[in-house]
This record gives sequence, structure tokens and C-alpha cells, in this order.
Amino acid sequence: MRQAIDQYTVDKQKPPQSLQDLVNGLYLKEIPTDPFTRKKDWALQFDTVVLSPEQSSTGIVDVHSASSQVNSNSIPYNEW
Repeated sequence: MRQAIDQYTVDKQKPPQSLQDLVNGLYLKEIPTDPFTRKKDWALQFDTVVLSPEQSSTGIVDVHSASSQVNSNSIPYNEW
């Protein structure tokens, strides 16, 4: 999904405002299921970072699992 977010941002010169934007723009076939929560409930990271001078707005830059479970290193999956 991160690659799809970056490609959408470069192509459209603005980042997606929702994961549905990636589906509507044909960057994803569908919103994937979070393997930890088994839902399509991703935690979205928004930022003011721009990837190019032509970028006209800000939006989603990354996604994380919405799960508060921790991995073997005691790091919550929602912080990956």
C-alpha cells in the first residue's frame, strides 16, 4: 500500500485523502484486510510532506496496522 500511496501522489501531484482514493484510481484492486485485526481498519498517517514541487496538497503518507498487539520486540504493530 505504501508504494501505491507514493505512486498515486506522484501521478496525481497530491496524496490520497483516503484508501478508497487508491481503489478509485486503480492503484489498488481493493482495500486490503489488516492481517492482525482481520478488518479493513488501517491507521492512516497524514503529513505535510511533499514529494515534488508540483504537489498541490498533503494527505496520507503511510499506513499502519490498527492492532495494539505487540510483536516479539515489544513494539505495537500500530507503530510499524
